[in-house]
Amino acid sequence: MNASTVRRNASLQSLRWLLIACALFIVSTAGMLQAQQDERAVRAAFVYNLAKYVRWPNQTREITVCAAGSDNMGPLLKTVIDGKDIDGRPIHVLLQPVEANVSRCDIVYVSKAASANTKTILARIRGTTILTVGEEDAFVGSGGMVGLVRIGDRMVLEVDLDTVRAAGLSISSRLLDLAVTMHSGRRN
Repeated sequence: MNASTVRRNASLQSLRWLLIACALFIVSTAGMLQAQQDERAVRAAFVYNLAKYVRWPNQTREITVCAAGSDNMGPLLKTVIDGKDIDGRPIHVLLQPVEANVSRCDIVYVSKAASANTKTILARIRGTTILTVGEEDAFVGSGGMVGLVRIGDRMVLEVDLDTVRAAGLSISSRLLDLAVTMHSGRRN
């Protein structure tokens, strides 16, 4: 074999390895995206089921869930729970609520994409009867009411009872039996 044939074969071999590496990357990325999408669907189902076990002092005919954050959690909430109902109360999902719309919310879902604004969001709705739900590990410790936290392969529900009660809300003991309860952001 001459030198140009050896170089060409080496180039082809390098190209094959590059294509294999790209294919493996695409397959693994698709799997990670699917797992992330599945986790988000579980979170959306948690929000729906959570709303079944919460009582607001001034319950309205509808339940409005507002999604804060620019990721795809809001559209997924809209797809999974918008239009469903709980005890005859239809659920509506608002994406990226502006300040004026927040007063219409019964639940504000704070996604990881909005985590930089968590304290601002929580301060804005403090003193209202809006249930706050977040997915950051420190959400409940930051003043949020319900955290949907991933621990290993499980989704864990954290509830700060003091914050919930201060808002005039009540959560069924049936749900609290399944949750990690906290007081003022600290585990019991």
